[in-house]
Amino acid sequence: MLTFFALLAVLAAMIGGAVLAAWRFRIADDFSGGAVGIIIAPCVLSLYLVAAAMAVVIGWEDYKSAEDGMIAESQAAQELYWSSTAFPEEEGEVVRDHLRTYLTTVVEKDWPRMEARGELSGQGDDDLADLAASVRVLSVSDTGDGLDRLTARQEVTELSQARGERADAAEDRIPLILTAISVTTALVVAVLPFAMIKQGSRVAYFWASVNLAFVFATIVLLFAMGTPYSGVLANDAGGMEEAIAGFDRADLALETK
Repeated sequence: MLTFFALLAVLAAMIGGAVLAAWRFRIADDFSGGAVGIIIAPCVLSLYLVAAAMAVVIGWEDYKSAEDGMIAESQAAQELYWSSTAFPEEEGEVVRDHLRTYLTTVVEKDWPRMEARGELSGQGDDDLADLAASVRVLSVSDTGDGLDRLTARQEVTELSQARGERADAAEDRIPLILTAISVTTALVVAVLPFAMIKQGSRVAYFWASVNLAFVFATIVLLFAMGTPYSGVLANDAGGMEEAIAGFDRADLALETK
């Protein structure tokens, strides 16, 4: 809702500025072809393009980084699930139950909070702690070298690290300074053409309006990008849901052995 009102404010400023520029603050022809047209306008346009492009790139990189982290997290969970089949039956079942509970919490509790608030759930932290505790108390494997237990601990560590990275990613946004520069320069880029139009030039008004619409659309895009888990670029919980489905397939494979 706040984003919607911010966009309305930007649009109102652009339209209001365009009307005032066309009616009351028209730039004289000498200035249009002089300092304003040759120096000021190109500089403001360049600053706007650079700031907007950097903001979009940062938003895209945040999205891809969060996506890669989610893939790594789901893979670590599936590897731990399969590793647990090497443990004594009761211990392995406990680990698998905790792991399934944790990923279910990630899907049902973490994701809604990441989308709405940019934070993880406390229940997810508790479930991960329970999972880690179930791995810490594993007995040494039959081979006597503890390799299975060591591998499981390593996979839990990867899950913990992935959770921390996901918590950081849930707060990632386009830097405020870039957004502010983009909006400020966008206002100038959208309004200035109206101030440089000769009175009665309908074609010029048309293209100035097209420019205003295009510039406003880029600002809408910046505001809509949000975090890597919300907005137009948003990672969903599909990878985690696929991991849980993989647990079911793993159980079926173990039952058929």
